[in-house]
Amino acid sequence: MKSFSFSLAASLALQCIGSAQAGVISPSSPTASIKNGTVHGIKDNVWNQDYFLGIPYARPPVGPLRFRPPQHINSKLGNIQAKGYGFHCFGFGSDQDGYEQSEDCLTLNIVRPAGTSPNAKLPVALWIHGGGFVMGGGADIRYNMSFMVDQSKQINSPIIGITINYRLSGWGFLASAEVEGTQNLNVGLKDQRLAMHWVKENIKAFGGDPDKVTIFGESAGGASVGFQQIAFNGRNDGLFRGAIQQSGSAILYGPTSAAKDFQPFYDELVTAVGCVDEPSPLNCLRNASASAINAVMTNQFWQPVIDGQFVTEYGSQALKTGRYVKVPTIVGTTSDEGASFGQIGANNDSDIANYMAGASKWTPATIQELLSRYPADVSVPPAENFTGLDDGTSLYGLAYHRAAAIVGDFMFIANRRHTAEILASQGVPVWSFRFRALVNGLPEYGGAGHFAEVGFVFHNLNGDGYNGPYDNGNPLGGPKAAEYAGLANFMCRSWIRFIAHRDPRTGTTHSDLKWVPYSHGSGKRQIVFDIASTGGSYIETDDFRQAGIAFMNEYALQTHR
Repeated sequence: MKSFSFSLAASLALQCIGSAQAGVISPSSPTASIKNGTVHGIKDNVWNQDYFLGIPYARPPVGPLRFRPPQHINSKLGNIQAKGYGFHCFGFGSDQDGYEQSEDCLTLNIVRPAGTSPNAKLPVALWIHGGGFVMGGGADIRYNMSFMVDQSKQINSPIIGITINYRLSGWGFLASAEVEGTQNLNVGLKDQRLAMHWVKENIKAFGGDPDKVTIFGESAGGASVGFQQIAFNGRNDGLFRGAIQQSGSAILYGPTSAAKDFQPFYDELVTAVGCVDEPSPLNCLRNASASAINAVMTNQFWQPVIDGQFVTEYGSQALKTGRYVKVPTIVGTTSDEGASFGQIGANNDSDIANYMAGASKWTPATIQELLSRYPADVSVPPAENFTGLDDGTSLYGLAYHRAAAIVGDFMFIANRRHTAEILASQGVPVWSFRFRALVNGLPEYGGAGHFAEVGFVFHNLNGDGYNGPYDNGNPLGGPKAAEYAGLANFMCRSWIRFIAHRDPRTGTTHSDLKWVPYSHGSGKRQIVFDIASTGGSYIETDDFRQAGIAFMNEYALQTHR
């Protein structure tokens, strides 16, 4: 069971409806009249918020609609009871733990200040969860919007928060020659897109402004934000006016594949479920049992592909040529992304080269040139963030820190810098960040790893939804809890200001550190978020590991990104 403190949204996420909520739920039920019916939610008197949970935004993708793009709901639904989160989509990994899953999962959740008028026109924050496109869901307690919405009220910039589900793994990203021919690729990304259209069409009924939507996400969620920006050759459908990419961008963390690259997975699947000899294996899969399909997909790793329609080219090329939706953007990574992914057991150059040969499309000569740009003593965490406790090398090989630097740059940090540089050069307002704080209970050799900033962005001071390896399950707890709270205040409110005003500086006090935009040329300045006892937040020039990162970005196209 995941640990969590008391809040209605958190309780509902685990289906814990009962005596624990006594005195919390108001007898009055907030409602909103949308095109398909009347949505009935819940008022929480503790947070003074209205929740509309588990709202369907598409027809259930089951039966003949399985493995197809999501379909609009074109019928009246009458009274829509939106008083509990819907199921997670089928997925595979730890983010599914504790959550019921279903194929019928295309729902979204709305949190707003209680009693918001339909005429309020509040800015809207739409969160796209991460999880490598194979796990996660909008009901994940760690993404509870109550805390962010509460903070928005405290700084007099109220917003509405939304989380969504989208199909995962092969359910959302089935690919093969047969699937390609039916135009049914990347349906998980198309789920996200339809959810955004639903918000555009209906959010006014909840008091939101359909012209003031910001999309944000982390990891695969950040990549999803990037994919939505470059979708349909960068066509602007007016679905969002701002974008926040945390540890992800249109330049994917690995090679962006073609449909044919997943043919072996597809062949394995149709064979295992008995569809290989059918006239149309794809139609056969639509009639197969979900459990039989899941038994195969649990060992597969399906990802978005270039489909010639939604995703027409590699992200680096789309950005370079300006084929993306140009809106104010925040991009950022943690300081030590590679500490979470560079645990490859590397003891020498050969170990790193062998790993990179499998992770990239580079030639051996290119990989050797890359290694020359990363000296043997390069460290992740960076030297200024590393106090000497070097258990990492004993656990993960003598070249652990060098491997972590290279892998983290390749997957996330170089892509973030490339995105910031390109957007700034094309006159797009862009703010960049590096999250440097060491969270509670993790070893120092791991630094500020992947996902470390999420609890701060969501102002999740109690660590709702988190479990080990943090002390007491809370990355923001422990002896430095007060410092973590201060950083959470700064970060969460910066996100809110950006969502509300498209500038994270608007409304800051005189004493606040000003987060300067990332400008083209020599002024590549970004904010570093950290707690006071290790120096506090500050502004830096974004030039660390310059030679290696520049080389990666120069050869981004060779890595199919």
